Amino acid sequence: MLSEDGLRQSREAEAKWQEDFARIARRFGVNPDEHRRVTHSGIALKPVYFPHDLERDGLDGVGAPGAYPYTRGLYAAQYQLMPWANQPVIGCGLPEHTRQRMDYLASQGMVGYFGSRFYNLVYDLVSHEGLDPDHPAARGRIGQCGMAVYGKRDMATLFEGLDLTQMNVVHITEYQTHPAFAQYLAYADERGVPWEKLRGNTMNWYHQAAYVGNSCFPPRSAMKLAVQLIHFCSRRMPQWNTTNFFGYGVEEAGATAAQEVGIMLAAGAAYTEACMRAGLGADEFLPRFGFQIAQANDFFEEICKVRALRTLWAIQNRERFGAKDPRSMHVRIHTHTSGAVLTRQQPLNNLIRTTLHTLGAALAGVQAMEVCGYDEAIAIPTEEAATLALRVQQIIQEETNVTAVSDPLGGSYYIESLTREVGAAAIEVRRQIEAAGGYVRAWETGLVRAMVEQSAYEWREGVDRGSRAVVGVNKYVTDSEPPVPTFRVDPEAERVAVERVERLRVERNQSRWKAAMEALHREARAFAAKQIEDLDGDYALIETLVEAARADATTGEMMGALKEHLGWGPVY
Repeated sequence: MLSEDGLRQSREAEAKWQEDFARIARRFGVNPDEHRRVTHSGIALKPVYFPHDLERDGLDGVGAPGAYPYTRGLYAAQYQLMPWANQPVIGCGLPEHTRQRMDYLASQGMVGYFGSRFYNLVYDLVSHEGLDPDHPAARGRIGQCGMAVYGKRDMATLFEGLDLTQMNVVHITEYQTHPAFAQYLAYADERGVPWEKLRGNTMNWYHQAAYVGNSCFPPRSAMKLAVQLIHFCSRRMPQWNTTNFFGYGVEEAGATAAQEVGIMLAAGAAYTEACMRAGLGADEFLPRFGFQIAQANDFFEEICKVRALRTLWAIQNRERFGAKDPRSMHVRIHTHTSGAVLTRQQPLNNLIRTTLHTLGAALAGVQAMEVCGYDEAIAIPTEEAATLALRVQQIIQEETNVTAVSDPLGGSYYIESLTREVGAAAIEVRRQIEAAGGYVRAWETGLVRAMVEQSAYEWREGVDRGSRAVVGVNKYVTDSEPPVPTFRVDPEAERVAVERVERLRVERNQSRWKAAMEALHREARAFAAKQIEDLDGDYALIETLVEAARADATTGEMMGALKEHLGWGPVY
């Protein structure tokens, strides 16, 4: 804390700077009183920051990396002893096509924590809807934007020869979370691998339906599904990460950085309260929560967003929910460089954007990164684009020395002040959601969606008016652009996927499949009638899903049972 004399000197220095700035501004014909900028969240920025700005925010020192409330990072050493994990999102075409990309990127240096294998796998548009490849609505979408994995046999193709106990597997699903999880567990059984030795992540993204306009289970059914999975893994799969709060999707849908933090805080509070109502203690499940957070163009605001989220999550979990384990207060962040700000126009410019995003994420102190390919505004990244995205991370890790110091931005007058401003705006977003009845109620009424849509509209208006510059779109536009290579899913993938599922239905044990599906329908019907409080130790739905997966039930068949009994459709 500054002394009175120090505060006086700081204010005098600002006053002198203002005089100098005003004199220079007038030479350029600029009124210094009107020269003000705001962040992409609309937070007013001072043109310069001084020590007394930290005093204004009530900041009595900024603490240390690895110390509560973790503003400066979760770990004391940050990247000095272990860099962030390289986690490119992988998924395209048939399982064997995805496996080829997995093996290629691993050969190029893609590594997870402690040098382990780490696969960040996204499922295709068909499985996201809970369909099978022979469904009429699947036509043209099989293997698009992800991998065509619909059952245990596809899992076997994807993971053949890999040691399931020596790798982390992230299953990027939408609302087919439970069937995909069950299929992976059934495949592990087939390989003789105990579930407690599996490491990975179930996204558990049901909450994202509040701001991403896809069909989903109704909010209260979705919350029950999420809580049961968390409960099951907390008790039976101690190395498994149960839930990923999808802040990336908030910002991609059009929200501001402050809204991303506020909405995730509200969603996290709702999940935490529900899990505790279901009989779990805070420290039983909170350490296995993680976050996927966007890193977009407003360089410093995006850094401060991460710092504010770490601070507010730690305070929320300790003071509101009584967490005592430091891991329960940690925001373990996988950052995904923003795809929404990439452009089809002049696509090579996106390499510059993603490099800046990656540097910002590193300075913010995240735990893992996915860097978009420069061509992701056009298609799934080519092998070349995916390699360059990996090289962006590796060059920053290996050549820039940014990993040499823990939290190199800590104590910056601007960074610390803006962190508090972003945090205050996020708290207001959380307050609005909770005043409206909490996250689930705000999901049901469309409040969360309305917040995001309003911000998206304002962003689009700014681009259209030209007040928000997008290089290559509304500024520095060129008449012609050289073509870039474009990835195409194997045109045979659709035919092969359909043939495989048809053959599966003929070859599987029909009596076992029928019995498993009948049990699944019974349990889904019973689950629909249960309350959150009834889920303490009740894993029957997951167990019947696993048995259905053992019997070679497909994603579409299992999701069909869940949709029938739990409901399905848009909720706003």
